[in-house]
Amino acid sequence: MREGLAALQLDHRIRDHRDVRGLLDHDEYSAEFRRLLCVAQTDGATYSECVTAAGLIRASNGPGWRRTWEELGSLHRRRADEATRSCNYVAAQRSWLHAANYFMAAAIEQCPDGKDQRLGSLARQCLRQFLTNLYPQGQTVTIPWLEGRSLDCFHLPIATRGAGTAPIVVCVAECRRTKEEILSLVLRSARQHGMALLCVDLPPQEDLSAPFRTGPETAIVAIVDYIVDTLRIDPDRIAVISDGSPSSMVARGVALDGRVAAAVCDGGLWELWTERQTNACGGAPGLMLGSPRAPAVRCPMLVPLRASDGIDPSHARRLLAERHPHSRDLLIEVFGDGHGEPWNLAGYDPILLADFVFDWLGQHLDPGPTDNGSISHSSPPL
Repeated sequence: MREGLAALQLDHRIRDHRDVRGLLDHDEYSAEFRRLLCVAQTDGATYSECVTAAGLIRASNGPGWRRTWEELGSLHRRRADEATRSCNYVAAQRSWLHAANYFMAAAIEQCPDGKDQRLGSLARQCLRQFLTNLYPQGQTVTIPWLEGRSLDCFHLPIATRGAGTAPIVVCVAECRRTKEEILSLVLRSARQHGMALLCVDLPPQEDLSAPFRTGPETAIVAIVDYIVDTLRIDPDRIAVISDGSPSSMVARGVALDGRVAAAVCDGGLWELWTERQTNACGGAPGLMLGSPRAPAVRCPMLVPLRASDGIDPSHARRLLAERHPHSRDLLIEVFGDGHGEPWNLAGYDPILLADFVFDWLGQHLDPGPTDNGSISHSSPPL
């Protein structure tokens, strides 16, 4: 009870803090600052450091956004090294994760010449150290895709009590988030639900050469092939979730592949809307970016909607029922009816959304004999 009251008081102070409110209302920094407040709920950062940083950033003679977060990241990187030398692997793991999140925040502000890639590289290095200290050990993997193209991923397995494998959730970073950001938001929920993770960065479609412009959804097929053939996980224990990008690529990929057990994506709503706009302008019906309409998704599907999008859920349900007439289970859930927490992004809390998503996935994927719960660190070498 006392801890709950303390949390409420802390939340109230954050909402009313002048410098915090100033960053929450800032055009350039608001989304990233809210992400940091989100991951602070899951020990990926600390509230007190975020509040202190806000004051430094907004001070008239302060170090500014980039330097403030870079110095915090460097501080936690040194702490992680010291904790590792002292064999305090729990503290090291925590500091690696904090450092990664602070370096990610610093990296959103570009240098004047736009050539400094250090901060993004530092964030990735810290995340790799964090993955190395997980038990079972996480790793970075590369999945072959198109000719001359591959997919960069983080794989986080989870311990099981028996010989079976845990279900795995593929988190696809398309254009709204990076795999590093997705990992910071879903890590706790996945571990608590006993599910492994594969976080994947998908190259932007405009970066693909002309012959491949119509097939980014084939990445989903390549990912599922890798999970089935290399990780030896059955398709009925695989789920795919999107990053909420304004795109139906994940829905198209899930439909094209046809093997996964559950999906969390737009279900094709973005494609349906674009198709209607094309038809209204006299375009050819049923064509999207030169591709035929994707087949229907047949696995259970959760379609999260943001209240701020202004989409009528009943209208969305009718559209999706027409697109996916044989779907066994289709759930549309609206997020962002708003409680005003400072870590809300577009009116909803991504951590609560992640908890809801993994609760729903738990109903459609057999969790198996996993040792879920808190994030574990690896034992030191003997």
